[in-house]
Amino acid sequence: MKEFIRNEYEITAERFEKTGRYDTFLYQNQRYTVIPIYGRTEAEIEELWKMSDYLLWMGDDTVASFVPTRSGKLIAYYDGQPMVIVRSPVSPYARNISIGRELAKFHELGRTCPIPIIHCQRIGQWKEFWGARLDQMEQFWRRKIETGITAMFDRLFIESFPYYLGLAENAIQYVADTELDEEPVGVDCATFCHERLPNVKWMEGKEQKLATDWVYDHCARDLAEWVRHIYTKKGNISAESIRRFFRDYQRITPLSLFAWRLIYARLLFPLHYFECVEGYYMADGERKKQAYEQTLRYIVSRSREHEQFLASFADIAGLAGRRLHIPKVYWLFY
Repeated sequence: MKEFIRNEYEITAERFEKTGRYDTFLYQNQRYTVIPIYGRTEAEIEELWKMSDYLLWMGDDTVASFVPTRSGKLIAYYDGQPMVIVRSPVSPYARNISIGRELAKFHELGRTCPIPIIHCQRIGQWKEFWGARLDQMEQFWRRKIETGITAMFDRLFIESFPYYLGLAENAIQYVADTELDEEPVGVDCATFCHERLPNVKWMEGKEQKLATDWVYDHCARDLAEWVRHIYTKKGNISAESIRRFFRDYQRITPLSLFAWRLIYARLLFPLHYFECVEGYYMADGERKKQAYEQTLRYIVSRSREHEQFLASFADIAGLAGRRLHIPKVYWLFY
């Protein structure tokens, strides 16, 4: 790797180590991070580079900058694997304000970006993405019924899928109803978001903000995924953390009813279930498969508690007593 970096980037790598999720090295008092690129096109990387440069230009020094190769390209290939290198100060990024306020500032800057973003855009596409994912899993479920049960996970999946199919369909319909019923306002413009906010490490001070984590979407994406993360981690004692998170965010950017309804729609979509099932059938080791089986058992066993969380979300988020009323999914209250 050192020789590859020297030849491709004309950089002499010093002190390779693992920082956050990726391998990093030092060079001339800067930290360089080597990021494998999975499922990202060259056009997307080009846009992500422009997005990160825009934030740096706006004075956000918490963002890592892309390092081009000696030939001026953003993507290099090491043993056939596409990768990029980004650069940041040696000292790790440390937050000095709450995650809610930090996220609001990040979204606020992203909304003002004048660069046309096409390839990284996800706004307005949730219904199509979720519908395609749901159809794919339903087809797989039907094949599993036909081929029969060969492992305990198969039985758990076959028995539980109809319930989560219904929940996913509710989420898709909720987005459709929101788009019909509500008029988007300024806060509902597309902004820089994270593909999966809970996976990034800048909140823990282990990484700078990495553009390779980003998409261009509605802020509800990040807000809902952080709430999902808090609830998954804390369960029934998550209410105060969630309420504080939204309170801190709205001190910078108040949310519209359109935004609140999208947050709720995203929480309705059972992403944790989909990722568990997909992870199991893609896993290549028995230990990993056993871990996914335990996770699925846990998810299914807590389905009633999860329903209660969804039913009480408006109260948890601090919407009770305000003029913003998100429509209920009535079966959750039975």
